[in-house]
Amino acid sequence: MAELQGVGASPGVATGPVLALTQDDVTLGDIDDPTAAIAASGTAVAAQLSALSDSARASGRDEAADVLNAQSLIAEDEMIVDAVAENLDSGSDLNTAFEQATAQLEAMLASIPDPYLAARAADVGEVMNAIKRNLAGVETSTADITTPSILIAHELTAAETAELDPEMVLGFATEVGGATSHVAIIARSLSVPAVVGVPDLLATNPSMAALDGSTGEFHADPSKDVLDDFADRVTQQSALQARLDKVRGMKVNFGDVAISVAANIASTDDVARAVGEESDGVGLFRTEFLFLETDTPPTEDEQFEAYKLAASSWEDTVVIRTFDIGGDKPAEYLDLPAEENPFLGQRGVRIYDQFPDLIDGQLRAALRAAAHGPVAVMVPMVATLDEFRSVKARVDRLSGELKTNGVECGDIELGVMVEVPSVALNAQAFAQEVDFFSIGTNDLTQYTMAADRLMSSLSDLHDPLHPAVIELCRLTAAAGNERGVSTSVCGLAAADPVAAVVFASIGITKLSVSAGSVNLIKATLTAQDPAIAETVHEVLATASSAAQVREALTPLLVQP
Repeated sequence: MAELQGVGASPGVATGPVLALTQDDVTLGDIDDPTAAIAASGTAVAAQLSALSDSARASGRDEAADVLNAQSLIAEDEMIVDAVAENLDSGSDLNTAFEQATAQLEAMLASIPDPYLAARAADVGEVMNAIKRNLAGVETSTADITTPSILIAHELTAAETAELDPEMVLGFATEVGGATSHVAIIARSLSVPAVVGVPDLLATNPSMAALDGSTGEFHADPSKDVLDDFADRVTQQSALQARLDKVRGMKVNFGDVAISVAANIASTDDVARAVGEESDGVGLFRTEFLFLETDTPPTEDEQFEAYKLAASSWEDTVVIRTFDIGGDKPAEYLDLPAEENPFLGQRGVRIYDQFPDLIDGQLRAALRAAAHGPVAVMVPMVATLDEFRSVKARVDRLSGELKTNGVECGDIELGVMVEVPSVALNAQAFAQEVDFFSIGTNDLTQYTMAADRLMSSLSDLHDPLHPAVIELCRLTAAAGNERGVSTSVCGLAAADPVAAVVFASIGITKLSVSAGSVNLIKATLTAQDPAIAETVHEVLATASSAAQVREALTPLLVQP
């Protein structure tokens, strides 16, 4: 028996027989017309990835679909053929030219300041490997596993992970990878327990294994005691799910204060998932998928249909975020210049005056959708009151025009996304003009701590439970409550049980989380003695780090 420690990538526990996946190196021989062959293989790989993407999206697994779709576009990009051809022209044989091109493209993308493009470096490596194997006539697939097993491998690609059959794959572990890798994203979308970054995994050569995708544990050839322990964990998971089912559809309180637990959605497919979890409406409708998945901007009618679907699905409010394009989320058709620091550049509300037709079309679509259910709109990347006022003036003008022209529409609430610290620090003034606040903890933490949230080396500074970040949240909620303006949290921290209790304790009355976390957060809040709020305030007054806040509060939480 060997106990190894990796990184939990997808929650859940699994025990069972092991199937080790190994992949032999492929060496390319000479080909008569290598550039044509590479292009043909690229087309074949793109088709496979596109089919996997379509299958994932049809199953409601949009994050996985986005990863696979991005790789399918890379597979047909001319840069691959051109890079190999340049190395061939320099005298390299095909195999060497292919390896050189792969390394060059990865290095080029990794060096780009734009985080979105830099993240594509890992995609290029996977895609190039797939094209190389296709050229060599070597197929690799995880789709034909016939015995329920725990898979172990040095690494898995996004495509291999997407092909996993959850009925046959009890869980998997890899020697490389991280919790935010594409493989982890796809594993979570499949609800397959996974542990990554397990050192010397294959060397253990186990016949049986037990793994925990939450803790990162991997036990090779586990003892009876370990198997008994994991059986208890499965029982606990089942019991927790039963408790979560009890709060499904319930309106919950924290003490005597009503707390809404809404869903974050990023596609029309997410609507059905959130409805199934019976969320309290939508706290964040990320609209970027409408703008970034096409070569042309969406029409007003296309947007209206998407917003109408959401608005008509709930009695509770659906909060639509106006497009947050620019910076780290580029849209080629907008032709925005590259920036050295995209997180602090031209994005969100800062580009609306440059593209008035685009923002007007989105606001008209939201106003029209409001005739079919309660709709609110929030504005991202606001730093000043003048920026908010400019959008409010647009809404007032467009609403008047629609009504004058006899177009069916409704009234909307207009709020601001609190992600720039200046808004939290000036919340008293904002509260006099906005209809609601919605705190985006991801960016608020990044800007408060001056730490790029895409840099894993700064992970200690990314925790939104840092007292400085929580103080900005408290200032916002206090200003809002004073004026009768609601404050919500729609960032990832809202789905963290400890953070959820902290937010409820400082006066925040709405949390918006991924659909799968709605009932966990409802159950967590209802399980607590509201007196814990006093302890929260005491901890925040004395703690100097997020770690101290977590260490002090985690043992005090009542588990749902």
